[in-house]
Amino acid sequence: MKRTPTSLVEILRWRAKNQPNELIFRFLTDGEYDDVVLSYKELDRRARSIGALLQSSVKAGDRVLLLFSPGLEFITAYIGCLYAKMLAIPAYPPHPARIEITMPLIRRIIADADAKAILLSKSLFDAINSRNSIKAEFDNINLLVTDNDKEDVLPGQWQQPEISCNDIAYLQYTSGSTNTPRGVMISHNNLIHNMSRIEKCFGVTKEDHGVIWLPPYHDMGLIGGILQPIYSGTPFTLMPHLMFLQRPFRWLQTISRFKATISGGPNFAYDLCIRKIKPEQREQLDLSSWRVAFNGAESIYRKTLDQFADYFASCGFRKETFVPCYGLAESTLLVSAGSKGNTPLTKHLLMHGLAQNQVIISLEETEDTRTLVSCGQPNAEQKVKIVNTETMIPCQPGEIGEIWVSGASIANGYWNNPTETAFTFSAKLAADSEETFLRTGDLGFLHEGELYVTGRLKSLIISDGKNHYPQDIERTVEECHPSIRKGGCAVFSILHNEYEAIIIIVEAEHKLPMNEEEIFKAIREAVSINHGLFINDIKITNPGGIPRTTSGKIRHFLCQQYYIAGTLKEIETT
Repeated sequence: MKRTPTSLVEILRWRAKNQPNELIFRFLTDGEYDDVVLSYKELDRRARSIGALLQSSVKAGDRVLLLFSPGLEFITAYIGCLYAKMLAIPAYPPHPARIEITMPLIRRIIADADAKAILLSKSLFDAINSRNSIKAEFDNINLLVTDNDKEDVLPGQWQQPEISCNDIAYLQYTSGSTNTPRGVMISHNNLIHNMSRIEKCFGVTKEDHGVIWLPPYHDMGLIGGILQPIYSGTPFTLMPHLMFLQRPFRWLQTISRFKATISGGPNFAYDLCIRKIKPEQREQLDLSSWRVAFNGAESIYRKTLDQFADYFASCGFRKETFVPCYGLAESTLLVSAGSKGNTPLTKHLLMHGLAQNQVIISLEETEDTRTLVSCGQPNAEQKVKIVNTETMIPCQPGEIGEIWVSGASIANGYWNNPTETAFTFSAKLAADSEETFLRTGDLGFLHEGELYVTGRLKSLIISDGKNHYPQDIERTVEECHPSIRKGGCAVFSILHNEYEAIIIIVEAEHKLPMNEEEIFKAIREAVSINHGLFINDIKITNPGGIPRTTSGKIRHFLCQQYYIAGTLKEIETT
């Protein structure tokens, strides 16, 4: 295209006309070889069909909930909403046999967004209508089935709407890892700007091939795996996230099979591959084509990068393939990313400095240091400030503060929530009453232009006037006893008798014998030695007992709620 487009609709319409039969998506339904494919022409046709269905049922600007499992049906429904100028709301779908379990979240999103319609499959539609109690919940909302016989008729009935770059494209309900989920209003301009940033940072071209397993309800899965391919004209192979979680080998096998160049996920995904992929499976992989392995959405650990690079070096994987990233839904997605083709930068910080919000760099890694991975340099098109949240004054070099961001990628706020929107999206520095910033809620610092993230502001544990980052304690706990699952630990604090009580929840490795008292002792000793903290309570759960987001991040906010309510699913011991 010769000019900057105003929306993805314009881009897809152009591609459907100029490169109609080129592959845009391949979806591996079983995570391996059972695949379905979609060309630009077919995606455009299906989107027009769903767009026409919506235009005949609700009006432009209405909110439409998408309840689909990962797959091409989700993609066509989402693009169909854009084609109809509706506000799509990606949401985790209920299982037809277990609708009641997910109804509270669906009910809350419908009420919060004032959704007027739901796009869904016929199987889910039938399941809803077979239960009178569930059916009654949807009496005032249009249930629109997309897999019907009208597809060949409806595309010609679609009327292309006028879309402004400032129009809201969709509502991204945040994952809720530390708070109650809220609907972030993402405009077409936000999308176009952020995807142009991703394209530039990753060097994306039509010659690339991507592989994504992240769920489409998550901002990284939606933009990185579905919208970015359309924007850049890059074919992508997708798979259900459950297929990856059940057998991580499928992810790397797919990269190897299709000679993919771009793929990635949160840090835990790389950890999972290290632990679950056996040496004999590793011998089947060729990862030499992989040039951008992005890592984001949660804390990035240098140890994970080193171990993954070492373990898969024989497969052709190179450490400089890693591109650490930082972003959040409120900034559409990407804020900063490491330089592609370079080994990720790291810094060793003295722990006693971190405890006082000070950056004291050590030349060597010791027991008294914490190693942080750089998330790259923010580009000139957006501004990143590190701010003291008590004074609202930018921090001095060498100080840790909250990360504030401004620029064209910053969303319009939270849907129907002016109070939270004003607090989060309209922050102002004490000395400047004009420019506004997004408060990310993340703590970090800038060093030589590189952004380092130290933790979450709300998750920070303060004991005896010192700061402690939950993820540091969690890593200590995970490594202190073999019966504790890797990635299966949540640390948080609660107010108890006017002091901050520290609580730890761990998931037990079900394949190993468990001695509860031995685990408690190991945890208390490790945390005391490494962090100088007293643990007030420890709970042990089965695998999956810790609430997580769809991308695998621990939801500390829910952990607190479940603990206080006494609803954690603890392992019963004798």
